[in-house]
Amino acid sequence: MRAAVAAVFGVIVTIFFIQTANGLQSSLLGVRAGLESFPVWTTGVIMACYYIGNTAAPLASRATIGRLGQVNVIWLGAIGAGLAIAGHAVFVAPVPWSLLRLFSGFALSSLYVAAESWIHARVDNAERGRVFSIYMVAQLVGMTLAQGLLSVADPKTAVPFLIAALIFLAGGVPVIATRAAAPERSPPEPFGLVHLFRASPLGASMTLLAGASWSVVFAFGPVYAQRAGFDLGHISLFMGLAMIGGGTVQFPMGWLSDGIGRRRTLMLIAFGGLLVSLYGLWANSHGAFAILAGALLTGALIFPIYGISAAHTNDQVSAPNRVAAAAGLVLLFGIGSIFGPLLSGAVMTGLGNGGYYVVLASVAALSLAVTAATR
Repeated sequence: MRAAVAAVFGVIVTIFFIQTANGLQSSLLGVRAGLESFPVWTTGVIMACYYIGNTAAPLASRATIGRLGQVNVIWLGAIGAGLAIAGHAVFVAPVPWSLLRLFSGFALSSLYVAAESWIHARVDNAERGRVFSIYMVAQLVGMTLAQGLLSVADPKTAVPFLIAALIFLAGGVPVIATRAAAPERSPPEPFGLVHLFRASPLGASMTLLAGASWSVVFAFGPVYAQRAGFDLGHISLFMGLAMIGGGTVQFPMGWLSDGIGRRRTLMLIAFGGLLVSLYGLWANSHGAFAILAGALLTGALIFPIYGISAAHTNDQVSAPNRVAAAAGLVLLFGIGSIFGPLLSGAVMTGLGNGGYYVVLASVAALSLAVTAATR
């Protein structure tokens, strides 16, 4: 496995920087929206715009990566995301924020397709679950560190926005330094969503649901914590514990999926996620410690889903289709992610803070049904 990790090491380091910046911007925008007194539903629309952009990029990714190659798409995406978050500090209003989120989603989605197609092209099926789990752990470690950065500077100022922009820019460097390890730039074969669902109905469906659950946590986790009465430091702790939970179990779940199979592993995670969401509903009225424990457990049972779903899908896909399959997975993840903030905003408006876990419980229950019904 050492050789497989070495072949994708530059991508793993890049994604660490990118997700550190992305984790910071997601929490920062949620907190700043609250400080600006944006209505909850407005915050939901702003956050959903990121995922609309996220779904648009994969439609062009096969042609873009075929023409420019993975390395160029990754560093251009990092620059675009850096410019977008810097723009949020200048134009503080719902409409410009929505437009910037659209652009940021497009830039980062293009980057993810390039990064993940690089990994799947260079790693074989026997090691895919573990290597992709390392990639996911790098993301979650970055997101965890990002929560500490949230309290470094006043979110009412431009400083944290510029910090996020600089980290995005730094993320483009590792892949440039390791460009020799990138896959050969050969024209990717087309592989539409219909083919993706036929090849792996379980992987495609679970990726869609993973997008919904991830976006609920990232878009409304800070909002939930803020409305629970947490100050900025405790909001950072709440989100950081979710990342720690996900990072801690990511590799063991990848290893387990390489051993007992992806479907069984996903079924276990979905069942656990349902139980944890019900616990979160109870914890909502039982004090800060119970709420923080819920954040840790939620991260552990939500964040591994995408990596295992992607590994399961790529097990069924031939090498020439990997770029298009990666684009399809990112597209499905983005489509699912659009609904997470919209549902959370609506449900939390109607049911209060407990609506956060109502949405997560609903997604977990649907995930469990999918793992039982598909292969």
